[in-house]
Amino acid sequence: MRMSILSFPLLAGMSLIRSAAPLAVHLHSSLVSPQPVGVAVSLTPRVENQSKGMHVYRYSVSIEGGPFKIMRDFSQDRDFTWAPELKEHTATVRLNVRNNESKETSQDEMRFQFVSRIKGKAPLVTPSSHPLIALFSAPPCPQGSNFRVAFHAEGEEALTRTATQPCSGASSNNVWVAGMRADTDYKLRAEWTQGSSVKTGAWLAHHTGMLGGGLPAVSILVPRVAGASMSEPVHIYSTVSLNGVVKPFAIDPQGRTIWYFPSSPMVNRVLPGGRFLVIASGLNSINSTKEEQLLQELDLNGTIIRETNAGRVAEQLESFGIKSDCRIGGKECMSGFHHEAIRLPNGHTLVIAGLERMMPAGTQGATEAVDVLGDIVLDLDEEFQVTNLWNSFDHLDIKKKSYKDAKCKTGQGGCPPVLLAPQAQGWTHSNSLNYIASSGDFLISIPEQEWVVKVDWKNGKGSGKILWRLGNGGDFKLDSKDPNPWFSYAHDIGFEPVGSNMLALMDNSHVAHAKDKNLQGRAQVWKLDEEKRIATLAYNASLGDYSICCGSIQLLKGGGYNSLVGWIDRDSPHGRTSETDKDGKIVFAIGIEGARAYRSFNVADMYTAPV
Repeated sequence: MRMSILSFPLLAGMSLIRSAAPLAVHLHSSLVSPQPVGVAVSLTPRVENQSKGMHVYRYSVSIEGGPFKIMRDFSQDRDFTWAPELKEHTATVRLNVRNNESKETSQDEMRFQFVSRIKGKAPLVTPSSHPLIALFSAPPCPQGSNFRVAFHAEGEEALTRTATQPCSGASSNNVWVAGMRADTDYKLRAEWTQGSSVKTGAWLAHHTGMLGGGLPAVSILVPRVAGASMSEPVHIYSTVSLNGVVKPFAIDPQGRTIWYFPSSPMVNRVLPGGRFLVIASGLNSINSTKEEQLLQELDLNGTIIRETNAGRVAEQLESFGIKSDCRIGGKECMSGFHHEAIRLPNGHTLVIAGLERMMPAGTQGATEAVDVLGDIVLDLDEEFQVTNLWNSFDHLDIKKKSYKDAKCKTGQGGCPPVLLAPQAQGWTHSNSLNYIASSGDFLISIPEQEWVVKVDWKNGKGSGKILWRLGNGGDFKLDSKDPNPWFSYAHDIGFEPVGSNMLALMDNSHVAHAKDKNLQGRAQVWKLDEEKRIATLAYNASLGDYSICCGSIQLLKGGGYNSLVGWIDRDSPHGRTSETDKDGKIVFAIGIEGARAYRSFNVADMYTAPV
């Protein structure tokens, strides 16, 4: 018998109050499994039964049934380009989706297999999506031996080699070959090593593609002085363009481009194995702010190995007593990453982030409640999860405002986002970290306080107290005959050589330059007697140009220093890298046009990190 719905009003009413279907997500990929090693896979979610609220997505991966590792933490960015490991394997990708308002969650998983490109016993070269990078694949080699690739431009004898990787005995060997010029014929070959023995394969031909856009003009300003020692052959530049389109890049000794990122993140550090720690703009997990929200580890192709964002970190900071409410009227806000991220020996990452706090009238001379922008140093584990932090508000004197009473706004003055008020006091503007392995402590450069300070960190178990302050008004007795010895706006601080008491830094020289326009940026090295608190200015090389901001310094293997004056001329920005000898004389210089250069790194190849 057919029954009309009108005949059963009670049942009709019950159907109307039935609970809504739960949130569900289905993971989709751009390619089907299996795929050859080296293929990047685009992943995207299809979400069902969404309710009101912001939805965020986290991607994780398990290799051969192992534990899941986060690739991108919760973010509003739905889609993800996955760069699988360069070996044959089976992986499971897990996608978690979360409704921030209702806290409802769902997940889906996808298994994917990657197979060898090798069909016989011969190696092969495969072009990649990057015009200056190729994938070299070779058959398995015996356990106990190692594999690498040697390459050179046609007609040239100088060889470059990739990083050495151990042979597994069962899987093929695959490596991204980077460090080649555009539109050039190259020869590549496999090399197998065991002890001092080297076995070489046949040369394979490869022709590189054309350069993309967004690269600044490079010139040799000072040819290498006769008799000057050679530096490493590769210079990698972290650039910060005013219009956001200039890309990080690398050049050879003649100034020719041999690598670049497809995008424009700020490269903070070069890691071993062709990886990079960068800060970039993008979507976070909690609000609409995009400026300086992402911390990423990228490979040579610019694909993401690991990513977190300021919103996701802010969520975790609640357990440390920091509750971010990043809006006008809020009291506290972790607003974004800025200036520095370094990799520690245990695989953790230290990164600087901006912390805003609304402070009462009278703070730093304010006549009303004022937004003070300080800094925190975050200790993130191998998956970019917060394990500890150091807070400038806990250890610096809030009464001591910045030496030039700096103001910060979002997108201005090198500041992280300012979200609690239209403008904030630029109290610290920290820009550099240096880890001290012997004690587990770290140094941090705090330019607006005119100091480099040493923090009692002890690998996260210390008090966080400041052990000493180096700089004008600090804790050290000065030993120098220079009329303007103290640095102002120090960049890229660090003990070099590692383990020594010689502290190198790039000095923007703002205070000295304000007194005398003839004074320029300086490469400085300070010999520190920490016990007696005596600072001796041991090296003070003028770099020939004044830098509005930015810069770096690096001890070269042959002695002397490689230093960057990052932003010369506000209206026509350009930078300059200078190599200075042991006496402070410039023996080689490179010019960068049309971009601000944040840092430069002089390295042996695209796989070796600076020492």
